[in-house]
This record gives sequence, C-alpha cells and structure tokens, in this order.
Amino acid sequence: MSGGKKTRRQQAIDTKVHIFNTAVRLLEQQEFDSITVRDIVCAANVSVGCFYNYYSSKLDVYYETYFLADEYFNSTVSPALEGLDFEPAVYLYFDYYARYSFEITSLSLTKVLYNSKNKCFDRRLDRGMMPVLVQVVQRALDSGRLSCEESAQDIALFFLIAVRGQIYNWCTNDGSYDLREAMRKYVSKLLRAYI
Repeated sequence: MSGGKKTRRQQAIDTKVHIFNTAVRLLEQQEFDSITVRDIVCAANVSVGCFYNYYSSKLDVYYETYFLADEYFNSTVSPALEGLDFEPAVYLYFDYYARYSFEITSLSLTKVLYNSKNKCFDRRLDRGMMPVLVQVVQRALDSGRLSCEESAQDIALFFLIAVRGQIYNWCTNDGSYDLREAMRKYVSKLLRAYI
C-alpha cells in the first residue's frame, strides 16, 4: 500500500497487541483479581466491544502469552539448540523456559498463568513450544544417546510437567530464589532418570 497505510489485518493485529500490552502493564501495577475488563479497555483507550472482538475474558488476554512463547521458542530457542548434544540442549531449553517466566514475562504474569483452570497447559503437543523439545529428545533417541521404550513425546512431556512444578514452586515463593539456578539443578535430577 502506498503512503505506509496499514491494512485492516495489520491494524487488527496492532489493536490486539495493544490490548495485551496494556493488560500486562496493569498487572504490574495491581493484583490480577482487582483488574477488570473495564480497567483494561479504559487504559487501552478502546471500547468494550473492541475488547471482546479479540478476547473472550480478562484471563484470555493473559493467555495470549502462550502464543508469544510459542513464537519465541520456534524463532529463538529452536535455532539456539541446533547442533547441541542432548544434555546441553535440554539445559539450554529449560534455561530459556525459566528466563521466559521472569525476564520476558514477569513473576506476576507467571502467577496468573499457573492456575488449575489454565487449559493452555493441555494444548496439543504437536504445536507451540513442545515440538522444539520433542526434536531434541528424538535426536537423542535416534543417535542412541537415549535408549528407552518411551517415545520422544512422552519423555518431553515428562520433563515439561516436572519443570512446571519447579516454576509453580518459584511462584508460590514469590520469586524469592534464582529460578535459572534452581531450574538447572532440577533438570540435572530429571536427566538422571534417562541417562
């Protein structure tokens, strides 16, 4: 398009991102339970109808983080793991996971995401960030570095479920310890189950 005009599709993407970023900023200023959809739309300077055009609930806004994490793991993490042996690749994958939980998002947002009603934890395993870990495990199985009867997907899922427990513990302790260091120790123990 001439003159740098944005397409309707790009405007829609920009609006959705703006609502998400506004909601995240609000979360840094106040508790999740005290934030309302009205607070988000007022801060974002959009209508309630506009909000519901993109999100079905306040919580749905914060779940957008999963799609951003998927993109991050595919565009940033996956290339960083290429050519690494199994153990360094697993350590690096979960180091990125830990960093994403407090550097790219935040403790307050991670606390919102780690709840029992979060269906994003049960998303299809062939999408998002999971296939990145499955590829690492599959390479180890193919090379003989790992020898077990479990599938790459089962092993990756075991690791991911276990590591989520570490992040949950960090959340319940209000981020009072170094998550990256704790993650490294925890992953070391998990690796012993397979190596």
